[in-house]
Amino acid sequence: MTYRKQADPFHGNGTIDLPKAEGIAASWHFIKGLTGNTHPGAAVPFGKYSVCPYTGGYPTGYGVNRINTGGPIGKISEELQIIGFSHFQHSGTGAVGLYYNYALVMPYLLRQTKENRYTPDMETASPGYYAVRLTEADIFCELTVSHTGAYHRYTFPDGGGCLEIDFTNDGLYDASMRGEAEDLCLTRISDSELRAEVTLRKVRFYFVCRFTGEGKLDENGVYRTETAGPVLLMLSVSASSMDDAVRENALCVPDFDAVRTQAEDEWEDALGRIHVDEAEDPNERKLFYSNLYHTLIKPCDWGKGGFLWEGEPFVVDFTTLWDIYKTTLPLIFTLYPEISAHIAAAYDRLGQTLGKLPHCFILTTDTNIEAKQARLNAEHMLYDAWIRGVPADWESIFDQMMTDIFRDDFRDFTENGICPKTTHTLDMAEGCHAAAEMAERLGRNEDADRLYALAEHWKKAFDPETGLLYADSDYYEGNHWNYSFRPMRSMDERIALAGGAGRFEELLDRFFGFTAPEDVSGRFEGFNNETDMEAPWAYAYIGRHDKLTEILRAADRYMFRTKEGSTGTGGIPGNNDSGGLSACYLWNCLGLFPVSGQDLMLIGCPKFARTVLRLAGGGTLVIRREGAYSAPVSARFNGKNCGSLQLAASELMNGGELVICTETAEE
Repeated sequence: MTYRKQADPFHGNGTIDLPKAEGIAASWHFIKGLTGNTHPGAAVPFGKYSVCPYTGGYPTGYGVNRINTGGPIGKISEELQIIGFSHFQHSGTGAVGLYYNYALVMPYLLRQTKENRYTPDMETASPGYYAVRLTEADIFCELTVSHTGAYHRYTFPDGGGCLEIDFTNDGLYDASMRGEAEDLCLTRISDSELRAEVTLRKVRFYFVCRFTGEGKLDENGVYRTETAGPVLLMLSVSASSMDDAVRENALCVPDFDAVRTQAEDEWEDALGRIHVDEAEDPNERKLFYSNLYHTLIKPCDWGKGGFLWEGEPFVVDFTTLWDIYKTTLPLIFTLYPEISAHIAAAYDRLGQTLGKLPHCFILTTDTNIEAKQARLNAEHMLYDAWIRGVPADWESIFDQMMTDIFRDDFRDFTENGICPKTTHTLDMAEGCHAAAEMAERLGRNEDADRLYALAEHWKKAFDPETGLLYADSDYYEGNHWNYSFRPMRSMDERIALAGGAGRFEELLDRFFGFTAPEDVSGRFEGFNNETDMEAPWAYAYIGRHDKLTEILRAADRYMFRTKEGSTGTGGIPGNNDSGGLSACYLWNCLGLFPVSGQDLMLIGCPKFARTVLRLAGGGTLVIRREGAYSAPVSARFNGKNCGSLQLAASELMNGGELVICTETAEE
């Protein structure tokens, strides 16, 4: 099997087009903008460069949608209208307020009136490659990328073809979603090389653009051709210096097809780290690998240097860490060793540089973006990397965690044990518990004792009258129901606080619609809202894997596919948020779920009869299902019984065979 041919870059690019939900899923209550918000642009796994057709659409710069965070979705146009091709796009995010789409390359014909928008024809994309014909100008456009540059190949129908680059472009269709470029400096080095410096969102970017073809740059920096045929543009950028951008561009080989092949080979290796056996319906493999593809776009490795430091790993686009710390990053740490090590090193340096560990780190000097959304997500993430054996300077990282936990703006918790937002109380308590375990292993016992004491404050977040989080707190998304079922270390105590297993099950049944399906005031949002994508697994703690499986099977059937049962622009139910939602789908298919900040994997029912994972440490994990796709009743890991249907993540990283036995499926 060729893995990359199973992946569809168009999956989740637009407004949802899901099957009509039936059964338990019919009661789930969508509240947010119903779009996957991915894009089909060319990229390599975790690559610095992405390049995509630019329409101005929300939020990636591609598509026809206006900003949407709930309610009906408006459009900027009825059909796709391409302005040019831009660089650096978010993947799956919502309204984060900063949208990139820098260095907008606009092709046109000199003999025509310059067109601002083109109708696409023959639009196609595969991992590492995108192509389209611009109808009004008959220009064939192809895009690919390497780790050192973005490649554009434009085939003009006759002479007089032009390529113009807008280095000031920043954002989307509306002025409220755009930034102001500062201090643009263009330098024509030769007939075939253009350099630019510009400040965007307080970051100084250095661009090098090298052209090959039958043409030359004019005095205004526009590349003009004299004959028909292809023009190749190789664009490189640095957020460190022009020398660094020049060095990267010098590594760009002027061979589009060879670079495309290299990008495809990288995707083949990355996607092939998980092998799923053939299913009866071939769409199941397509859905799996399309979701895996969109999980591996972010975060982005910018090599050794960025706008905060040089000479050490620099990784950005942790755009919504409060989503990806649950699913995406545990998957990365399990399977992809190089980017995992770079993430750990980058966050170590972030702590040293900033004196904090931000949960939104993107291409801006403002590290307080979305600061009120969560707390200590980085501590959860770093614990997950540590427990999975990611190599790093863990003594130094622990120092950064302590600085972050005890910073001044977290004193409400460290001094009083409770935060104004109850979700932050849980974030802090669970993060402190993760840090305490690390401290203990590092021999830092005084720090461990201090952190363990703080971890006990999780109880202050819950209302003993309802067994849920306090209703009168401020919730960033949803309400107190959405956050009340996160897996915690003290689940026995948590369940007891709710009134025991019976009462806890009643609350879960109310939330998921097994009871009171007509009352959506506190309802699961069907994976449209990532705040509670781990919530179904709360059933595992009370032994109700039958209800867990019913929810996950309904999600698989009615959420993560189009009406045709396959991939497509409408096949992701909500903001994919840098792969957070697609990674959730993958874990559910694997029959495992990582509990972030804990050395714990919950065991469910695998969708495929046999799956093979190539682990980051070099070993192999085989997951085999005995029985039909239904509720799990027992599991064995390397022959040892997993009595509670749980497994340590650290043990799993050693590899072996996990056999999950299920009940007979009831169709």
